[in-house]
Amino acid sequence: MGSLHVDATHDAAGAIERAGAYLAARPVELNVIWSVMSQRADSGAPGRYWLLEAAGEVAGLVIESPPGHAAAISAMPREHVAAMATAIAEEGHQLSGVAGEAPTASAFAGCWTERVRTAAVVEDAQRLYLLGRLAQPEGVSGQLRRAELSDRDIMIEGWSAFQAETGALAGELASAVDFSLRTGRLFLWEDGGPRCLARATEPLGGISRIGVVFTPPAWRRRGYAAACVGALCGWVRDEEGANSVLYAQLGNASSNAIYRRLGFEAVSETLAYRFDEAV
Repeated sequence: MGSLHVDATHDAAGAIERAGAYLAARPVELNVIWSVMSQRADSGAPGRYWLLEAAGEVAGLVIESPPGHAAAISAMPREHVAAMATAIAEEGHQLSGVAGEAPTASAFAGCWTERVRTAAVVEDAQRLYLLGRLAQPEGVSGQLRRAELSDRDIMIEGWSAFQAETGALAGELASAVDFSLRTGRLFLWEDGGPRCLARATEPLGGISRIGVVFTPPAWRRRGYAAACVGALCGWVRDEEGANSVLYAQLGNASSNAIYRRLGFEAVSETLAYRFDEAV
C-alpha cells in the first residue's frame, strides 16, 4: 500500500476543498456523502472525515456525521478499503457501522472485524436509482406544492413515521425538518389536504436526491407517492436544471416498482452494516 495515505479531519469545508475533483467526477454515487459534507460545512455541525490519497490525489472517502452515526464510505478498490479500515482502527476510533456500495461496504466490514475484533451485521440493503426518461403518472388528483413553515408539525410527524417504517436515521429530527423547510427542500402532494411528503436535496454536480417519500397508510394505493415523486423530479429538472437520484430499500417491492415506472434506472446496490462492541 506504499503510495496510499489517509488523513482525518473535523473540517467539512476543508475536506470538500481537498476532495472537490473526486466528488465532482462522481455526483451520482457520492451524492449522500457530498450533501452531508456540504450541510455540515454550512451549519458547523460536528463530523469526522477521512480522505484516502493515492499518488497524491483523493481516491476515497469515509465520513461519520453526526458522531456515532454509521459511517458512509465511497466505492473504492479492496486495497484502498484495507488502508482506510487500518488507518481508522489505528486511531482507536470506534465506528458503529458502515454503509456504501455493496462490494466496498462488505470489504470494509470484513477488514474492520479483523482489526477491531467485532461482529458486523447487515441491517439494510438498498438500490440506487438514477432518473432516465421521466414518465409522469396519469389520473392522480392533486398537485405538488412546496411545504411552508405552517406545515412543520405535519412534516415532523410524517418524517418520524418514515423513519419508523424504514429504520432510517437522520440525526435530530426537528433540526433536519427545520433546515429543509428553511432551504425550501420539502414538498407535499396536496389533494384536499396533505397526502404525501418528499424532500429534494440541493443539487450538487447537477444531481438532486429525492428522499423521505412518505404517504400515511390511510392515503395509500391512490398513486400519491408516484405523483409526488414524478412531479418533484419534473420540478428539479425544469426549475433547477438538474437530474434526480433516489434510494429504495430492496425489501420494498412496491417502491422499486413505482420508481422503475417513473423512469428510474438502477445504478448500484448498497449495504449497511452494524458493528457490535469490540471483544
